[in-house]
Amino acid sequence: MRDEVTVAVPPDLCRRCVRLLSRHVSDVPGVVSLQVDQGVLAVCGDVDADALRAARDRAGFAVPGD
Repeated sequence: MRDEVTVAVPPDLCRRCVRLLSRHVSDVPGVVSLQVDQGVLAVCGDVDADALRAARDRAGFAVPGD
């Protein structure tokens, strides 16, 4: 089953930052596809939101309070 999971990301990411974030997030088991748009990372697949947040944070894009 494919679910969509969303987590917050900084809203002003440049293309280079989106590529860096995408590389980290695509390594998370279960990710089928992902999209970054206006402060939201949307991932399709059987994915744990905490694992996505951890990947986002490792990429250097932590969001306070998320």
